[in-house]
Parts: sequence; structure tokens; C-alpha cells
Amino acid sequence: MIATLLLAVLFERSLTPAQRGPNRIDPDVELLVHSKPDLSDVRIFDAAGHEVPYLLIPPASREASWIAGALLPVASSKKTSGIEIDLGALHSIDGVRVEGISTPFLKRARLEGGGDREHWTLLAEQTTLFDLPDEKLKNLEIRFAPGSYRYLRITWDDRNSAVVATVGRVSARVHDSDTPPEQMLVALPFKKASSEPHRSRYRVALPAAHFPLAALQLAVTNGEVFRTASVFEPKLENAQIVPESLGRATLKRAERFGGVAEEMAVPVTQPESRELEIVVDDANNPPLAITDISAKLRPLPWIVFVSADGQAVTVRSGDSQLEAPHYDLEASRATLARTPAPLAHFASPASPVSAPQAETTTIASLRGAVVDRKEYRFARSVPSSAPGVTRLQLDADVLARARNAADVRLVNERGEQIPYIVENCAAPLSLKLTMPSRVAEQTKSRYGFTLPYDTLPDGSRIVITTSAHVFDRTVAFERAADDRHGRDAWLLESAEWKSSVPDSDPPPLVFALPRAKRVDLIVDERDNAPLPLVSATVEIPSIALRFYHPGTPLTLLYGNANVAPPQYDLALLAPRVMSEPAAELALGPLAASSGDRGNLDAKIFWIALAVTALILLTTLARLVRSPRT
Repeated sequence: MIATLLLAVLFERSLTPAQRGPNRIDPDVELLVHSKPDLSDVRIFDAAGHEVPYLLIPPASREASWIAGALLPVASSKKTSGIEIDLGALHSIDGVRVEGISTPFLKRARLEGGGDREHWTLLAEQTTLFDLPDEKLKNLEIRFAPGSYRYLRITWDDRNSAVVATVGRVSARVHDSDTPPEQMLVALPFKKASSEPHRSRYRVALPAAHFPLAALQLAVTNGEVFRTASVFEPKLENAQIVPESLGRATLKRAERFGGVAEEMAVPVTQPESRELEIVVDDANNPPLAITDISAKLRPLPWIVFVSADGQAVTVRSGDSQLEAPHYDLEASRATLARTPAPLAHFASPASPVSAPQAETTTIASLRGAVVDRKEYRFARSVPSSAPGVTRLQLDADVLARARNAADVRLVNERGEQIPYIVENCAAPLSLKLTMPSRVAEQTKSRYGFTLPYDTLPDGSRIVITTSAHVFDRTVAFERAADDRHGRDAWLLESAEWKSSVPDSDPPPLVFALPRAKRVDLIVDERDNAPLPLVSATVEIPSIALRFYHPGTPLTLLYGNANVAPPQYDLALLAPRVMSEPAAELALGPLAASSGDRGNLDAKIFWIALAVTALILLTTLARLVRSPRT
């Protein structure tokens, strides 16, 4: 649908209280998506339409309390062993921590709890505790649903690992009214994006802008993992969109003793937009086999309200104009915050209760000035798309000819400009080059590369790989000689290219590209056999255009050196444009615009004039040589 500047759009859901009196609401994803980030627009109404007061309780900031237990012996079998823990009395707990096991270890375990040593409740069917110092992986805690227990029993799975000889200390985590719920995990849609060699990029969509994200959690099927991963989001800076880093971490995973130890989360600062990009440094490994990417949410506040009759109420949200409410219930905050309250449950999904009301101007209707297509040398068709936010990736031809997109214009069938925001992409655009033949020059090898354009933007580079694993070469990069224009070769850069690890892929050779059509690579082989070169790739700083596609045919124009970069009012609405997921589009095939056809007509004219002049000169020469009569 065409996105519009909207007034309030309300959503409501039915909520079933757990009892008369105090009830607790833990925000779920739907409430987070259809509310302001601070939940200040949430309102609760009873069956008669009267507003029900509530309190928003911030998550606890204090450290959790732990109770140490006495260790009791448990009989072992051929496949299992274990321990029991006596906490001395019934306690409300939600976690256990085991310390003092000799490292390295990785043990699969089963956890049970009970009020006596006869009746047991299963708390964790299959869990793993580990401490692997060499791999820097450690997890000594098991979390479970809160409950009241005196005894805990841990049963170790000894089928694939040594028996746990000693345990130093076991503690249980106390659960009370100040204990925040476990961090919520939300599965996210993702897709693999194009990327440069030795890196993988994945685009991730969040459920809403300003989503309370704490970390991105990856699930993979790889056995061993040790790679750096970074998370970026698009941010508006100087009227352009640039990638901004939100976090960076080392992903680690190890399979030992029949179990898995892993830390596959990247902690992040809270994003503002709905689109994120994960960049994984694969080094010399194949891409990760990712099966799932989940959002781990920050500790969330919860809502406490008092139900007069225990009957269903309605929760309404979505009015961005509302401020946080102030109720007399505030006088009872200290008491209600400490009172354990059962959870109320949402009985229905969120549904809109008001239709969007358009203001006089919509984002989709914004248009720029009319342009003359004849003033642009190149015209490209833009694929059709449903109306809405669209991200159009520019290709190498546009980047090479459009002066960093300064003369790019998106126009409709009437020649009206479609406003856009320039997005500087984190991933470069890659073009594979044909590997040239080697030319021997004494102890050196020369490779002459023909580039697709001689106007590639600044920051472009050439990346060359080899199949050799152990080598040491001096290499030079030159602008090739041009006999037609009388230009000699020009040394651009020199470097040492080497590798000394036989069982690892060598680093690629990387040089910055000049504005030239031909460049030469010179490899000093010394007394060695020629170094086998495998591939050469040009990497170009990538740019995309983010705009509202009207759903009608569009054309991309470029190749006009006389125009300045455009300035659109759309930049004022950039936060709204960036808050919606964008449909991905690529350009259609290259075609000459009317302006380019004019250039072609001029060329034909001059060729015809030259041919005519040659014919006249030939005729004149014959007349001069002919004998007089």
C-alpha cells in the first residue's frame, strides 16, 4: 500500500486477568510493535469503557541473590552420575549455578526440583554446562521456570565424557517480585546479501523501529566456529544514509564430548530503524550454515493493574500523540511493585480500530521538478514494484558515469522527478575481471588488466588471489603505457605479497584503482616459478537509492555533467522512510536516452563529412595526375 503521513491509528486487544485484584502484563512482540517505544500510549479499558489505572514497573537493576546448598550423594549407573542439593528450606528460585568442576569439561545434564526427596518436577530435560578455557567458552548456569523448591537434582550424562569427580559449590538464584523475566527471543526473517570475498552479509528485518534489541543470536549447523561478526544499521547523516556500527563480537562454537559449547550472540546498542546487516568475516572458511537469527530483547518493563471483577479488559495502543498517563494508583507503587501478581494473558491478536487518516500531503505523492530527458546521455528502466519504500541498487555503469550519483534522476512517464535518499552501502559492488595472459620479462611476470571503465569512483580497488600457499614476492601496480597518447607507464604502488602457512589460504593482494582503462601488475618472481594467479575482482563503493515507488513505470537518467546533486524535501521525512522495510530492486539493461542518440547523430555527421572530404581529395588527386589534352 502507498505509505502515507498518518494521524493516530489505534490497535486493541482483549486481555484476560488471572484474578481479581493485582495482575501483571508482560509485554509481548505485538504490544511492542503497536506501541511507542516507552509504552506511554498504552491504555486499559473495562467492559463499560472506563479507563483502568495501571503502573509501568521498570525492570530490576539490582544483582540477583543466590542461596548456596548442601551437596548430597546420589547413586551412579553405567551411563549417569549426579548430585542433589539441599537448600535447607523451600525457596522460590529460577536458576542454578554449578562451580568447582575441573576444567576443561562439557557435560550434558538433566535438572529436577522438589519439595522433598521423593517427588520430583522436571526443570530442564537436556541442558549443557561447560568450561573450555582454550576455546574461551564458559556456561555454569541453568535457568528454568520459577517455582518453590528445597531440593535440586542434577543427573550427568556420562556416555561421552568423563565422570564429574568433584563439585565445589552449587547455588540457586532467588526469584521474587523484582526479578525480571528471562530475555525474550524473537525469530527474525533474514536473507543473504551480495558481499566481497571472504565475507558474508545478511540482511535482517526487525518487527518495528526502535525495537528493544540487546543482541542478535545466530544458530548454525557448523561444528567449529571462531569468526568475527559485526552488526550495522542505516543512519541518516548529512542527508545521506550511511552504515553505522551497532556492535561487534567473536562467534564461538565447539563440539566436545558429545555436546556443544557456543557463544553465538552479537551484543548491540538499540537500533532506530527496522533494517540491520550482519557482516561475518569468514577468513578462509566457507560461509556459515545459518539456520536461524533471533533477537534477544533487553529487559522490559511490565504493567501492573488492579482488576475490580476479574473480567476481560481491552488494551489499546498506537496513538503516538498520547503522553504517559498519571493515575492515583501511583500512591500504591511501592506496595504493588513488591506484591507478586499473576500474569494476565492476551486473548486476541492486535487489530486496528481506526482507519488511517491521510494528511493533505503524502510521502508517495511528493514529486520533484520536471527534467528534460534529452539532457541525459543514459536512460535505464526501473523494474515495476508494488507501491512503497524501495531500495534501488545502482550498478557499475551508473557508478562510473554519474559522478557519485550527483546527476542521477528518477523520473516517471511525465518526466517528474521521484525524490530519493542516497544510501552508501557497506558491501562493495564486485565485478569479475578476465585474467590476462602472463608476459615474461626476465625474472618478472607482467599481467595487463583492462578495466570496464576509466571513471570508476574513488575508493575502488582490485583484489587478486592466488592458489599458492607458501610464497614471498615483490609486486608493483602501474598505470599502463599509452602509446596513442604518448604516456609512459606510471608506478602507482608496490608491496610485499607473501604467505607462510601451508594449510591456509593466502591473503588476497589489494591495490587501489586509478582512473584508467588499463593497469599492469608486475610480479618479481626472483628464482621461483611464476606465481599462479586465480582471480581478479574490482570492488566499487556501492550506492543505492531509497525512495517511495509509486507503482508506475520509472526511468533512471544519468550522464549530465552540468547538473548539481539534487536536494529533495524527502530528506525531511527520512526517519519515516527508514522506519519501513524496503523492497529490493536492481536496474534493467542499459539503453541510450534521447540525449545519447543526439550524440550518435553528431558522430554520424562527422563520419559522413570525413568520408566526403576523402572522396573529394581522391578525385582532386586524379585530376592533377591526368595528362593534358
